[in-house]
Amino acid sequence: MRNNHHNNNTEEILLDLLAKSLKTVIAGKINIDMEGKPAIKIDIDKEKEKINLDFIHPTIIETESGDESRPGLFDKLKTAKELAQKLTDNGLTLSFLRKGKEAIILGKEAHPRFSRLITRSDDIQIDSIRESAKLSREL
Repeated sequence: MRNNHHNNNTEEILLDLLAKSLKTVIAGKINIDMEGKPAIKIDIDKEKEKINLDFIHPTIIETESGDESRPGLFDKLKTAKELAQKLTDNGLTLSFLRKGKEAIILGKEAHPRFSRLITRSDDIQIDSIRESAKLSREL
């Protein structure tokens, strides 16, 4: 029980540090190619305090294999809720796109409708269930 509490504190500190670090980024665009193919586009708009992460070719990104090493749905949702809250607290928005189509918005500009019932958060907006599901599978 004690170890779990320590992990929660560490995770919260890391998420807070991530949100504050993102706030310091000025503006710009980053295009990442992998194996000669566009993989990710990052577009930072300081004026709107928004960061767009577009996974153009998400299947090229390697993740850990094996079911036991992958976090479960509830763990992912809990982490997403905590990150989304930290982003809102810092006046930031993080938008996840899949091949140019918005899938999920976390943070300040999130205006959930139906997704509030699933996430139980005012800081997570699921724009497209289809794109979100595809992105989750591909990553």
